Amino acid sequence: MRILQIAPSFPDLQAGGTELCARSLNLALNRRKNTQSHLLACVPAWQLPAAPGTAFLSPTGRAHETGIAVAHFDQFYLSQPDSFGVLDAFRSFLVDYAPDEVHFHHLLYLGVEGVAIARRALPKARLRMTLHDYYPICPQDGVMTDKADGTPDLRTDRVSARRRYGGAVGLDKFALREATIKQAFGLIDEFVAPSRFLRDRYVDWGLPAAKIVHRPNALPEGWAEIAPLPARPRAEGMPVVFGFFGNVMPHKGVHLLLEAALLLKETGETGFRIAVYGGDRHAPEAYRTRLDGLAKQLGPLCTRFGAYRPEELYRLLADVDDVVVPSVWWENDPLIVRQAAAAGRPVLYADLGGLAEAGAQSGGLPFAARNPAALADLMRLRLRAVSAAAAA
Repeated sequence: MRILQIAPSFPDLQAGGTELCARSLNLALNRRKNTQSHLLACVPAWQLPAAPGTAFLSPTGRAHETGIAVAHFDQFYLSQPDSFGVLDAFRSFLVDYAPDEVHFHHLLYLGVEGVAIARRALPKARLRMTLHDYYPICPQDGVMTDKADGTPDLRTDRVSARRRYGGAVGLDKFALREATIKQAFGLIDEFVAPSRFLRDRYVDWGLPAAKIVHRPNALPEGWAEIAPLPARPRAEGMPVVFGFFGNVMPHKGVHLLLEAALLLKETGETGFRIAVYGGDRHAPEAYRTRLDGLAKQLGPLCTRFGAYRPEELYRLLADVDDVVVPSVWWENDPLIVRQAAAAGRPVLYADLGGLAEAGAQSGGLPFAARNPAALADLMRLRLRAVSAAAAA
């Protein structure tokens, strides 16, 4: 059995859950008897320049991994226009590798054309796709929230998608976008939905329920075998540390965590610290400025440590008492929830969409989404609980 994994990038270049899942699955499959798997990941030019004379490169140096250079992409239509470059190279790779199954982890950056090419080049192969987010439904980075105020919106029709997007693009373009994506999806034999919430959104959008299987994301390589971390040792006056881990973007809700911390500070609570782990290089300038202002008000109560590598996460979790996942969008099956739970760290999560599903399954503690006061109340309860446990 030969399987080809298709990912939008490598976790070394873009440390997202989709990339981590694709690599983890590739590694796990290669440990199976009579199974060979290879990861073909896109390498956009804005992440790493292409090598001269070839579309392929090896940015990770890992076995069973190949990069394919991508210079252009139409993110609205999820379309790859470079028919004689990247798509021709992709076709050649498919023919040479001749997999029995092609597993797409996204339409970025090979696009709907990549699916069509895979079906034409490999008419007998099984095509599978894991739906990691809502990009096909929502062109606004797949977050399904209002562009103006960030309000989450469950509706999957194109009129709602256009309204969320801001209304500047004509409805005819949304209709064309939906039609071309659904045409490509008609070539897929099976879809994998890591959360039931996401599965329901795609069924509502029009995918046949019979073609979608629900299968939660597996933990990244090595995480299934880790031992839970012991509770942080407590000394007199030692603060409780609430940690955020992930990409610092508006929809990830870091601002909400800092606003909750300010509410605690204003009521005289000082026995805590906020630790933010994650890069903000993709965040809008206005959002970075907003976080700068909130962090300045918190002073020594907040430390931003910047980006971290996936292999550092377990060690970093040892430095926090609780993990906060304050996302203000629906999420799907966020890995950090399962990783924190596996490491023995309580998870405080926004009660919203796929995040609520993963949080409940991991034994976390919910709070009302998009509500800094509700998060502050939960953090206050955790301060009391940690202090009581230390005194016992």
